[in-house]
Amino acid sequence: MIITISVAVIAVVFVVLSIFLIRTLIAVRQVMLNLDQTVNGLKEKVETTVEETRLTLQETRLLVEDVREKSRKADAVVNSLTEVGKSLEQVSSSINRTVSANQERLGNVVALVGAGIDLVKRWRSDRNS
Repeated sequence: MIITISVAVIAVVFVVLSIFLIRTLIAVRQVMLNLDQTVNGLKEKVETTVEETRLTLQETRLLVEDVREKSRKADAVVNSLTEVGKSLEQVSSSINRTVSANQERLGNVVALVGAGIDLVKRWRSDRNS
């Protein structure tokens, strides 16, 4: 009789254990299905994000190349302006040297021109009076 009761208890425990294992496996299956759906949804989003990132990188490369080209052109303009500045500096230095060398002559010429203008004014005023 004890053996019969023991076998019955073992059978009941086995049935209860089987029920819990079946419920656990069903729950695990549901979790796995949800995980599969989530991964599939993320896969689509990741593919979209990767495509957008690829397009953004292409546009960035084009913009960088455009900036490089414009920078090269700007460098040419800056170099030209530098050369113009050097030329103007040379002309200015040459004029300064010429003026310094001929300062006395220019002073005499200016004095003569001033005297000539005064004579013309006097001549006109004498003529008018």
